[in-house]
Amino acid sequence: MSKFQKHYQKQEAKLNKTQLFQRAYKSVLYRELWEDKEIDVSSLTGFKGLSKLPFSSAADLRRVWEDHSIEDIILTETVGIWHCTSGSMGNKKWLPWTYNDYHSSRDDVGKVLFQFLKPNDIVMSILLSAPYISGSVPYRILESTGSLGHPIEQIVMSPDFVRDSFSLLLKRQPTVLMCTPSLALRMAEEIARNTPQVLKREAELKGSTKLKIASIITKIKQIKPKRVFKNLRIGFFLAESLTPFRKAIENQFGLEAFDIYAFTEGFGAGYECHEHNGLHFPSLNCILEIIPEKELEKEEKDPNYLPKTLLLSEVEEGLRGELVITDFKEALPLVRYRVRDLVEIIATDGCGCGADVPRLKILGRTDDIINLGVIRFSTIIIDQLLRREFEEGIIHNWEMVISREGFKPKLRLFIEPESVRDEEKFKQEIFTRLYSFDVFKIGYDSELFVFDEIQLVDKLKLEIVGQGKTKRVRYAPEFFKEVSF
Repeated sequence: MSKFQKHYQKQEAKLNKTQLFQRAYKSVLYRELWEDKEIDVSSLTGFKGLSKLPFSSAADLRRVWEDHSIEDIILTETVGIWHCTSGSMGNKKWLPWTYNDYHSSRDDVGKVLFQFLKPNDIVMSILLSAPYISGSVPYRILESTGSLGHPIEQIVMSPDFVRDSFSLLLKRQPTVLMCTPSLALRMAEEIARNTPQVLKREAELKGSTKLKIASIITKIKQIKPKRVFKNLRIGFFLAESLTPFRKAIENQFGLEAFDIYAFTEGFGAGYECHEHNGLHFPSLNCILEIIPEKELEKEEKDPNYLPKTLLLSEVEEGLRGELVITDFKEALPLVRYRVRDLVEIIATDGCGCGADVPRLKILGRTDDIINLGVIRFSTIIIDQLLRREFEEGIIHNWEMVISREGFKPKLRLFIEPESVRDEEKFKQEIFTRLYSFDVFKIGYDSELFVFDEIQLVDKLKLEIVGQGKTKRVRYAPEFFKEVSF
């Protein structure tokens, strides 16, 4: 039996010791779910009991927040901090954490971090600020490393504050970068674009011929971030797949890039080691299950079917399926929560780094979320926007095709109209409607994606999947290929 399998035995014992099922039942979130399936949780124990429970989802979280009081939902009298999701499905989900939730496995997380970090490192984190959970990550790094006697310095900023932070970054020279892959290359783009102007202004202020010559040279030869941030050695990249961006980022920044996996709702983070052969999921404060693809297919044919799962400690190499998490949070635990990420088991044997934890690869989503890095939104929201009335026409059907232009996602919208008065005005009206959606507006204005065109077509041939569900978003093959910069 491997060390990881023994760890899962301890997690099963923890299920019983904490009476997780019985505690969770006190929340209206789980009480309604389980009573609807006529499940008596009083006698459920261990992994066998866990397998009998229905799955929970983001839709369930949104529903209870709309229909019930906070007191009916949470399991503690007080909460340490609240975080929320990005609202990619429309309404934001608020998640409570207690002080103990935050400090669970603090030392263990610190030990993982020191596989990569040095006591004198300076981390530059470009993340969405509060109330998003990503904004808390630098503080958790500070606490986790500090608990081991070496608090790691953090320079924290939101994406829209990078330019204002430049003077500090230049003087302090960070050694570690943390952000999304697409945001890193967006930053590289800004550095190449603005360096000539910055040097020119400096030359004029100081009367420096050397700086003036440098400003002219940088107009001809693109400046890479590694020429500006000369001490960078590693980068942690999250929220989207690192694979297409890795080579470009390492070339631009001169660092070793590591893939990180996390989500707002709870524990369950995964990380890439120096072997760069999949994500390790140590399951420090959670239990992970995989719904195999064959079980997902059965569910598509019969929505009332409860798919069977495998514990992460039971999986074999090559298995593909959807990730499910159960954690032990005090305020509101996740019990069989479907993350909606599709994964593949890369390996289950020992890794060169010494860990015997199975290694996973994130393949994509099993739901309708369009992931463009910092920017995420649901096809449901797009459909709602496009189904409203327009003055210049009526939309019968639509499809979005996502490819790439350089490193940026490129969106093309194809419209099958029922009727059109003025084609150009209709297209402008459609774009204005999309632009009214705040997430789309932020991404467009920040140049995080390219909106290529709106094209009217006579007939769309849309793929039908599952229970007659129309697939409205299609990814072009080049979207998944290595990006150029």
